[in-house]
Amino acid sequence: MDTKYWIAQAIIVVAYILLGIGLRKKNRMEILAFSCIYQALMVIQFTLLGGIMGIIASIIALLRNALFIYNEKRSKANPKWVLAVFGVIAIVLTIIFYKSPVDILPCVLTLVGIYSYWASSTKVTRVGNIVISMCYIIYAIPFKSWFSIICEGYLIINTIIGYCKFESKKKSE
Repeated sequence: MDTKYWIAQAIIVVAYILLGIGLRKKNRMEILAFSCIYQALMVIQFTLLGGIMGIIASIIALLRNALFIYNEKRSKANPKWVLAVFGVIAIVLTIIFYKSPVDILPCVLTLVGIYSYWASSTKVTRVGNIVISMCYIIYAIPFKSWFSIICEGYLIINTIIGYCKFESKKKSE
């Protein structure tokens, strides 16, 4: 394993720590902001590992979250056409760059992410993140990105903690 691999693994750990912190936040804007930082780091990490589909998924997620932050700061709803545009882009790029069945997973996690982050519910965002994490775990195996697998487990735990801490309170209020 070369230096690029170990740099990618270090980036993974930092990215997941930041996203884990974000998913424990109550405010949707904070979750989106931490997710943007995470996605930017994931673009670098997938570039180092040669994961083209991971790069595509992370760029789409970064652009999506930036657009959602922009709209929410201006008190604008995220239009439904955004779902379609980002979804079509993800599907078309998956078709263009498809090399193996594992390449479908970044498309699936992108589609789940598009909807779960579009929905204004932090509950939907948190549940969507668990599905996304499961896809990333499987996608990391061929790249031997063991730190990704461990970090996705950490992320699932943090998502569940955030869910229990904030979503269960909403039910009792």
